Amino acid sequence: MPKAKQYVDQSMSSVQSTVDTLQQALSNAEKPDNKNKIQQAINSLNEVQEQLSGYQD
Repeated sequence: MPKAKQYVDQSMSSVQSTVDTLQQALSNAEKPDNKNKIQQAINSLNEVQEQLSGYQD
């Protein structure tokens, strides 16, 4: 059975992939309101990564 750390690491990878995808969306968004929403989501996900990066098994 995987340890919690493995799940955290897998989640971190998924979050990073999502951030990368949102960065692409940000560069293609035209409306300022949409750009702001995407940027807010990216900022939130970066905070999640920061919080999870301190996880120790």
